[in-house]
Amino acid sequence: MSTTVQRHSKPCRALAAAAVLLAAGAGALPAQAASANGTDAAELSCELETLPIPDGLLFTFTTGMSDDGSVIAYRAYPLDFGFERYTMLYSGGKVTEVPIPGEDQALNDVNSGGEAAASTWLGDGSVPYAWRGGKAAELPNTGGGEANGINEHGDIVGQSGSQPVLWPAGSEEAVELELPEKAVWGTATDIGDDGTIVGYFSIENGDFKPYAWNSDGTGSELPWPEGVEPGTAHSYVSDLNGQWASGYLDTPEHPGAGIRWNLAEGTAEVLEIEGPAAVAADGTAAGSLFPDAAVQTREGVVALPGVSDPADNYFGDQADSISSDGSIVAGSVYVGEDATGMHTLNAVRWTCEP
Repeated sequence: MSTTVQRHSKPCRALAAAAVLLAAGAGALPAQAASANGTDAAELSCELETLPIPDGLLFTFTTGMSDDGSVIAYRAYPLDFGFERYTMLYSGGKVTEVPIPGEDQALNDVNSGGEAAASTWLGDGSVPYAWRGGKAAELPNTGGGEANGINEHGDIVGQSGSQPVLWPAGSEEAVELELPEKAVWGTATDIGDDGTIVGYFSIENGDFKPYAWNSDGTGSELPWPEGVEPGTAHSYVSDLNGQWASGYLDTPEHPGAGIRWNLAEGTAEVLEIEGPAAVAADGTAAGSLFPDAAVQTREGVVALPGVSDPADNYFGDQADSISSDGSIVAGSVYVGEDATGMHTLNAVRWTCEP
């Protein structure tokens, strides 16, 4: 079943019908996405595919995607909205359930081999986990933590206690990453195939500052965009792809903005889309521009198709992952409310061509 949608028009499709489509889990919605700045310069042709919702579950959203776009991690809530989450991998049209003990489980990143960096709530706090070889295993940690990013080699980064760490593939130990003296806490969020790691740390007043580590373990703070005063800014890195990194920026002038860094050039840029942003190898970024999920190319911002009338979309759609070549975007779209009035989301994949 497919329907053509002009994203900024008001498609006459009832939310109930959209919910039926989403429950089927195989709807493809071809669309010509219109540029959010009103020009034709940034047009993309994007097709929306909803990811399957297993029986007895609802409210799904993506949590990570491999750099080549072949594997998507997402999770679902139970019908009773309990604390347990059902984590899944989607690849080649098939869903693989990933059982992880605990509550609030999440596959935070995945590589093309289906290995994942994960976290779960066990006992009194969050614990880092890995999914490898069809098995879930707790990663070495001190005082809990979480695993946030994984590369194609299987190296995982995240946090142990209050310290950013690297769990090298094949190793049984966590390698601590150094932080500046002013840091009181830190975490690593992603790792490239060349060993570059990005993350952020907090200082005494609670502000987050973006950071990057080279493959030799040395690190430095990332630059701030021109015109941004560091003393009033709060920022973190959420994604890394080649020489590009992206994330979230919050300042009085740019509340909740997306931000993009070119690590090779040492530059930073405030994005038009909202953060946290994901980034492709050419710098194309994905995020949101309420109420739409959106992509920002070199030419402009493109709103991605959803399933609900934008006028009724009070929650908003979100793109949170983008492939290295920019052709595949993963995220979630608002599909309406359930019988109790609770907003409902569905995990989706967009496939785009210029």
